[in-house]
Amino acid sequence: MTRARTISLSVAAALAAAAAILVAAQLARPAFAASCPPPPTAVQPFTSWGDNAKYVLTTGGSFEPGSPSWSLSGGARIVNDNAPNRLDPSSHSHALFLPAGSSATSACVTAPQIVGIARMFAKNSGPASTALEVEVLVKGRVYVAGTVAAAPTWAPTRILPSNAPAYKGAVTYQVRLTAVGDGAAFTVDDAYFDPYKSG
Repeated sequence: MTRARTISLSVAAALAAAAAILVAAQLARPAFAASCPPPPTAVQPFTSWGDNAKYVLTTGGSFEPGSPSWSLSGGARIVNDNAPNRLDPSSHSHALFLPAGSSATSACVTAPQIVGIARMFAKNSGPASTALEVEVLVKGRVYVAGTVAAAPTWAPTRILPSNAPAYKGAVTYQVRLTAVGDGAAFTVDDAYFDPYKSG
């Protein structure tokens, strides 16, 4: 075999490998989109606190065994606890704990025409000066929803409207929580968002 033919075959093999990688990447995109389920049926979890708005549970937002996992870092972990949510089955017994500097990002959900409005149950067993930072991730971008200084007992957070624009069509949506401040110790349960339709 001549040197020129050897080089030609090597180039052809490299091009074929590159094409295979490109095809695999294209196939991976629908798989990722398919892994983001539509939101569940909207419910009204905060009527006892004067909020009659309808919310949907963020994917995995009940933190119960078998539900989709959130991405946890910095010591964030699932613990035995549960918020006083009248919509929870009696079997629910888990929540998310976030110590200082830790972060948790929800599994994705595909929601149509949303403006990210988050609300959840939380309590703070750390200093009152600490805060829980809430962000929403939409189409790969990060939008601030606000911070929460929770009470030492379970209660709904305030309504947290993010600055995400009113996207048209179906988009992927996530919630990210970060415990900020020395000694921060937040427990969170039943993380909801309001898929407000922009039209």
